[in-house]
Amino acid sequence: LWSTAICCEENADSTLMLAMTAQVRSALPPFLIRRVDGRQIAVAGMLVPQGRGAAADLLLWKLLDEGESDLSRSFGTSDIVAVLGVDQLSYDQHWGLAETAQLMTGIRTGLLDIIRNRDAVALPTASSIIIILRDVDLEGALDISRALLSHLRRLDMDPAQQAARICVGLAQMTTGRTPLSTLLAANNALLQAQCGGGEQRIRAAADDDGKLSVGRALNNNGVFCDNLATALSGLRERGEETATSPAAQAALVTPIEKGIEGYVGDNMEGAVDQAIFLSRLDIPVAIIGPAGTGKMYIAKIIHDESGGAPEMLIAVDCREFRSRSEANTRIAKELGGGEGKTLVFKSPHLMNSEAQLKLARQITSRTLADVSPPQYLPRVKFVALFPDSLEKLIRQGSLITPLASAFAGYPIHVPPIKDRKQAVLRWAHKVLDQEGILRARDMKGFTPDAEQAMLLYDWPGNISEMRECIVNALEKTEKDWLTPVDLGLFKGITPDGMPYLPAPKPFLAMVETNAADDGAYIPSVLETLDVALGEVLHNLLIANVIKPLGAWIDDEVVLAALDRYRDEIPKAAQFLHTKPRNVSRWLPKIRSRDEERNGNSGWQKSRRLLREWVRESPQLPESPLQLVQDLLIAHVITQCSAISAANRAAIMGVSLPTYLKRLREN
Repeated sequence: LWSTAICCEENADSTLMLAMTAQVRSALPPFLIRRVDGRQIAVAGMLVPQGRGAAADLLLWKLLDEGESDLSRSFGTSDIVAVLGVDQLSYDQHWGLAETAQLMTGIRTGLLDIIRNRDAVALPTASSIIIILRDVDLEGALDISRALLSHLRRLDMDPAQQAARICVGLAQMTTGRTPLSTLLAANNALLQAQCGGGEQRIRAAADDDGKLSVGRALNNNGVFCDNLATALSGLRERGEETATSPAAQAALVTPIEKGIEGYVGDNMEGAVDQAIFLSRLDIPVAIIGPAGTGKMYIAKIIHDESGGAPEMLIAVDCREFRSRSEANTRIAKELGGGEGKTLVFKSPHLMNSEAQLKLARQITSRTLADVSPPQYLPRVKFVALFPDSLEKLIRQGSLITPLASAFAGYPIHVPPIKDRKQAVLRWAHKVLDQEGILRARDMKGFTPDAEQAMLLYDWPGNISEMRECIVNALEKTEKDWLTPVDLGLFKGITPDGMPYLPAPKPFLAMVETNAADDGAYIPSVLETLDVALGEVLHNLLIANVIKPLGAWIDDEVVLAALDRYRDEIPKAAQFLHTKPRNVSRWLPKIRSRDEERNGNSGWQKSRRLLREWVRESPQLPESPLQLVQDLLIAHVITQCSAISAANRAAIMGVSLPTYLKRLREN
């Protein structure tokens, strides 16, 4: 009867029942009950048994009323609620609630330095702070939380509280959870983290034990304290707060090296020396390396060292040829007027095979094709840029053997940036300095955690990906320094702020791994993108969240096409198989979705792959927009049978009739 009268929520009933059954005086942790009007209330209490009967005195006090807190407008269905708490505080005559409040204010300031602009931080309550992480899944929230804790460990702490520990509890707004129950779940996760975090399983008594006990007693309910409603009223985004003090910033940021000229002094594992040597020889040169590694820079070194004028370096982008005749016409024009020039063929394996054969014959015979009487080629240097080894491209069927033989004499291999770790930070500093100048921002540098994350990340897109990553970070923050949260890189970051030291692998294990990698199948960017889109959709369905993935795909493809053609709308429209006026018409809506799209952590891998695919693709026979939409709708058909057609249309980013039409077409 008493549990029905109190209108206990699930789990709260068992808490009271167990306390009654035990017949011991109990301090009850925060739990939820319902008012007569159905609104939830968070309460805590004390249970005191009376005599030997089943009767007991139950004292409850309100912590937070759902109707008074306005939580529903603070939390979104795709948000993660984080409760950060400090424990192991020693309370004595020199440290009390006032000092704790000052400590928490400093921690909140540190949080505002690192969280994303769209995230929110409440005012401190006791020794806890509520953080709202917008549009992020649980895995992304764990990454961000590690970065937050590592960042806070670098802040100055009171010498008397060096043993204090910061923990975080996380909870996701899932089906069946209200904002208040989600907050309670996050608080319970925090309390569990604080209870189970001690390293010592057996310890001797210490003089500070009593002080620690007082601290636990004063903060034993986590964020659920008397001033919780006031703290929630101060829930604000980072952008609304004041900037970090210069002194604090200097302690947290590693200054960048500015004014770096050339290729940051990176010898690219001997590629530069090899280019200088080959510049003296009259032979075709193949430069081989993944996208974004700086192959064009090596070609420029060959040209400059051979004494060529800057305007005599001609890039022939073979990705842009739509037909064999177009390729032959452009190549004939460049060869005929090539005296003293360096012709750089970018991705010639993407040309029609007959165009490849014609070019190979002209290079090896040193005579012009389709000219009567026969004429020798003018004095011209040939350089070709390939994304992979010539042998692999031949096996894949994209490169014919005669053209490979023409360039196979002395190939230059440009290693990916993951194999040039000594250059990663210098590249990052140079890119940040350049992009800051373009935006009239005096960028100071990266936090130590950000630099560590960049060093440990593999950069599959190489320097191009690094530039895109830093540009995106600059768009997300107004600070003049970048954190791992801004960059979206978290590898190697630990909550205690200590450097990440990977466990060394046994020598034989490394040899076996390298041997296995040599013959391993490497999926194309489009195949990898297909898998990534399936993962994004799966994660949305697990979180019961609807996002317009179809619209986001179109946005990224259009923006990537504009980047490819340096904002020349007619060329981008031609690549997209549409009219220039359509691209101009789409842009305002694309820009209006920038914040939501770029701020979604689960979308970033697909975003990178889409841009890489557009950047490296040849001219396609069909619209790239339609091609990627077909990938997405295949995943929707496979994974979304349990949700309504209206929700499936929302995921595709179109109206229901349009979705049904596309479904019939597929």
